[in-house]
Amino acid sequence: MLFSFLFLFLCSCSDLNQEFSEINSPGVLVKRPDKTQDLNIIYKTAPAERGEIDLMLDIFYPPDLEYGESPLVVAFHGGGWIAGERSQVMFIFEPVIKKLRDDGYTVATVQYRYASKKIYFPAMLEDCIDAILYLQNNAEKYYIDKNSIGVMGYSAGAQLAMLACYAAEEFSAEIPDIKYCLSFAGPTKMYGDEPKNYPYATLYLLENLFDGPYPEKEEVYKRGSPYFYLDAAQKKIPLFLAHDERDNIVPFNQSLLMRNKADETGVPCEMLILNGYYHQIDFSYDYANISPSRDESVGIILDFIYKYSGK
Repeated sequence: MLFSFLFLFLCSCSDLNQEFSEINSPGVLVKRPDKTQDLNIIYKTAPAERGEIDLMLDIFYPPDLEYGESPLVVAFHGGGWIAGERSQVMFIFEPVIKKLRDDGYTVATVQYRYASKKIYFPAMLEDCIDAILYLQNNAEKYYIDKNSIGVMGYSAGAQLAMLACYAAEEFSAEIPDIKYCLSFAGPTKMYGDEPKNYPYATLYLLENLFDGPYPEKEEVYKRGSPYFYLDAAQKKIPLFLAHDERDNIVPFNQSLLMRNKADETGVPCEMLILNGYYHQIDFSYDYANISPSRDESVGIILDFIYKYSGK
């Protein structure tokens, strides 16, 4: 009887070892924990207006529970660097994110610090870079393919996403490996003659972000401009620009300038010209007076991600 018990015990251990080996073998489909999201993950603790703040991110997995390493899209919300919630991204890009997840992609949304009396640029950029690095460095834990990470952002979040791609070397000791970037109505050039073209309300937000008006902080405004870093010396990370021609918050010309600079420097760049959204880009509803149609725009966005994610 003792022999029978030992035999069954050893067989059981053998099965467990085999299962463990299969789960950790590269390229093998695995069943992760029975959940489709991880919420309120603390990726860093940072100085804030009063004391410190725990900065969080949310991860949304593919609905199919069985998969190997999943390509990742990291998204940053808008809000003028003074407001906004990471949940905004899941709402305004709902059809894009749903299709990505259905196709085996993971999406992460990130909280970053707002500009305030004590918090200025580049604090929020450092947060975004740190969030990407956290996900990259914990790829195995979250079933992420660290070799297929892209970033996207809306408005203020688009500026941060672009800087994370093209300026990380200046602001971080560790450089995230980013494969592509999508900017939706993002500010790109905030120096030279461009500040004169911004609406007064937007200039106020920039002064809050950079701790002063442009004439007094010219170099800081330049350091906060993705356009400034898009030169031949930087990695040629593919860029997607989407912007409404009648944007009344971030001038449409901002994306035109960025596209022209990308063409000059050999950075692969695609542009989606929108009409009917103004600054409030929102693909969650198929409005009748927009062009291209919601479905056409979503298809163009997805094609870009699929093209450069390597999946």
